[in-house]
Amino acid sequence: MAVRSEQIPALLGRVRLRRIDLSRYLKLDGARYMLLLALICCLLSVLTLLQSGLVARMNYELVELRQQQVQLTREYSQLQEQLARVQSVEARLKRAAELGFRQPTPDQLRYVRIPNLPNLDE
Repeated sequence: MAVRSEQIPALLGRVRLRRIDLSRYLKLDGARYMLLLALICCLLSVLTLLQSGLVARMNYELVELRQQQVQLTREYSQLQEQLARVQSVEARLKRAAELGFRQPTPDQLRYVRIPNLPNLDE
């Protein structure tokens, strides 16, 4: 087992010297300032390019969605028109004739009277 015979204050003195020596490396001179400034400018440029790319992509998506909206609006209008044609009286009568339905004769009609109903003519 090794025993150190140095005093603790001597070790502290060396650590202080290293700390002072290390701070010398952390000091920035002109070249390091320029390097740091160039690095910051590069990072800002990359962020700007990323942002503009994102905006352009979102703009393309927006244009695509608007085209899709126009297409769906046209399709909706066509479906509304088709629904109106199908629901017309003439179309229903034609479809009923195709299925074999015909107008009832007067002897086939039956009227049902319900007692105790209020008079709706008033």
